[in-house]
Amino acid sequence: MGDYFDILTLILTAIYLLIGGGFIIYIYDTYKRTKQEFLIYLSIGFFLLIIGASLPVLTFVAQVLDMSVVVVAILMQIAGLSSIFYSIVR
Repeated sequence: MGDYFDILTLILTAIYLLIGGGFIIYIYDTYKRTKQEFLIYLSIGFFLLIIGASLPVLTFVAQVLDMSVVVVAILMQIAGLSSIFYSIVR
């Protein structure tokens, strides 16, 4: 039963990363067309947020989850949210 949930978790994480990656690419393409600087900060923020959210899941499934990975993931999410916030209020 554990293998089923590991596979399901990996599939859902892959879908999450693909959707997030597509979203980031779309924002970056918009930046290339418009040259509006806030879009770069927005795409960097979403990148950090998406990778930070999926990092603990991937390390948990690989059975190498350490509390330091969780701390790094939370720091990445904080940096991502800060970058998104900066792009909005700037």
